[in-house]
Amino acid sequence: MKFPWTIVAVLAANSLTAMPKSETSTLDTPSEAYRWSASIEGDVKERFHQLNLPFRARYDEQVRSTIKDYVTNGYRDTEAMLARQSAFFPIFEHYLHLYGLPKELRYLPIVETGLQVKAYSSAGAAGLWQFIPSSARLYGLKINSVVDERLDPYRSTEAAVSMLARLHEQYRDWSLVLAAYNCGPVRVNAAIREAGCRDYYTVADYLPQETQNYIPRFIAAAYISNFYADHGLKPRFDKVLGKPLAALPIYEEVTMGELAHASGVPVAELQLLNPAFRRSYVPRSRDGYFFLLPKQGLTAAKAFLAARNGRSDASHLLLYPNFHRTEYIVQSGESIEDVAARFKCTVSELQSWNHLRKPEIVVNQELTLYLPDFQLVARP
Repeated sequence: MKFPWTIVAVLAANSLTAMPKSETSTLDTPSEAYRWSASIEGDVKERFHQLNLPFRARYDEQVRSTIKDYVTNGYRDTEAMLARQSAFFPIFEHYLHLYGLPKELRYLPIVETGLQVKAYSSAGAAGLWQFIPSSARLYGLKINSVVDERLDPYRSTEAAVSMLARLHEQYRDWSLVLAAYNCGPVRVNAAIREAGCRDYYTVADYLPQETQNYIPRFIAAAYISNFYADHGLKPRFDKVLGKPLAALPIYEEVTMGELAHASGVPVAELQLLNPAFRRSYVPRSRDGYFFLLPKQGLTAAKAFLAARNGRSDASHLLLYPNFHRTEYIVQSGESIEDVAARFKCTVSELQSWNHLRKPEIVVNQELTLYLPDFQLVARP
């Protein structure tokens, strides 16, 4: 379970680049005044009421102060975080949809880590969702000398969404769920008993101080994700996350060097996108890993793995006369059953065509399809 130290790592990381908090530091410069000034506070409150959140949200001084930090002292970190959303939000939304949870929960890792996949806390939490080892193993994540799946954006997200779904079964209130994700159900249950009710804003008075800060920070993260442009901010992409990404399932052991040579993507970029692998290789796995790489290197990497494993797709063309081969990119929230229904084929066919050992697909994964000549792929 989560404990109330997760945000400390984020605040410490942000302080490395954010300017010291001061009411008189740079607010008198034109660019700073555009991002925040007394004249726009009414607009901020109006935009706040446009937010669609799965719980009752209050606009109070703490929410206001956190939003202000996002757009003033910490704006450079905010712009970097906004760029990371393009890589990670589709993954979050994919699993939230599969589990039937509100997509707005995608803002939670902003509070936890600022969307920094290699975030660590002094208490031993790691990854976008800040799992401690015991909670990670409870939800099926592997941690050993070769791999740490807390740093795998796909596996860790599914584990976190599974945890959130379980907590919601217990509380049926998303504000209480987020509190429990931060400090653990034991403390939330004790706070509910002391408060004598289940209203979050009453219960909050009996929660640890950091957990009391958690919901306002979540609300502020939701606000800045939706209205950053109104404060003159824009995503600041780096050379890796600024590229379209693709997910490649890998089952057999392969080195980063081999993948780099085949795909044309430097080893350093592959390691940056796949920090779960502690050594310079992807280990063999029965369930497989979804390996992230720039989309430009996907075709060559797939061909390399097929040749390396002695696979040939020529037989499929022989088995399906009057069919044509095409590719399809999995969209956020699509299951393999959804894709099979969409293209009028079977799940087993999709597994066979794509050499999938289990009926699992993820967003940004490229699937090979063999369709009748009259059937065209409807592009999203």
